[in-house]
Amino acid sequence: MARIKNDIFKLAGSIGDLSFSQDEFGTIVKMKAKVNKDRIKKNPRSEGTRHGNMEMGGGSMAAKDLRLALMLKKNGLGDRYFSGRLSGRMRKIVLLGEGLIGQRKLDIRKYGTVLEGFEFINNRHLVYSVGGIKKKPTLNKKRNEVSWSSPSLNSLEQITAPENATHLTFKLGGGTVSNYEYDANKKKYVALERRFKNIGMITESDPIALEQDYIAPVKLCVKLTEGIAIPDEVAVITFIGVSFYRNVNGELLKIKDAGGMKVMGVK
Repeated sequence: MARIKNDIFKLAGSIGDLSFSQDEFGTIVKMKAKVNKDRIKKNPRSEGTRHGNMEMGGGSMAAKDLRLALMLKKNGLGDRYFSGRLSGRMRKIVLLGEGLIGQRKLDIRKYGTVLEGFEFINNRHLVYSVGGIKKKPTLNKKRNEVSWSSPSLNSLEQITAPENATHLTFKLGGGTVSNYEYDANKKKYVALERRFKNIGMITESDPIALEQDYIAPVKLCVKLTEGIAIPDEVAVITFIGVSFYRNVNGELLKIKDAGGMKVMGVK
């Protein structure tokens, strides 16, 4: 794999044995694979590739569960590379799991720290908008309710708002993702708790005027289920975000391409 520096044409597609694609860092150039798929499936020398593909598939399924829980498209969360970056984190969790290579358990609860700090928009980190957000959301005993209080903020020193912004809001969210195990009979990874694999909720605070010198803490809470405890084989992923608004003739309009959100905790 190689990169093209200063690619003004933003190349995509294929030319001969070369393929071009884009990520957040620019243009990627790859040589087309010359290994036959049937050979990968049958050749003993390709056993490592088969194992890697199987575990990668398990990580991708878990990443998809979280995307569904957050309703990314509906809520306008994440950048265009969110799915690939999240799948990469899940792949790292698989590598830490117990079991045979190619069949290792995807234990998100046990190794969830790999996901902590994951930014929904890679070039717009949460800290670029609001500093001082360090406290993780907390869960109740049943792990079905998520609570969080924002820190006291100095508007001048800890908030970087876009031009013309007059208000901000805090967002608190929680999503469930089941642990996965390899099923030898089905020859694929399966969720251990299908009923709880992609539940998600997001709440947003009332608008807070930025003209204040100091902003007092705001308490937020979301309920993932109605009194039903979250099973042990399901991870609860919590995240915090901020959005900015501007007052236009008495109406608050959300400012696009501003704010951020990141994973704060996994339990």
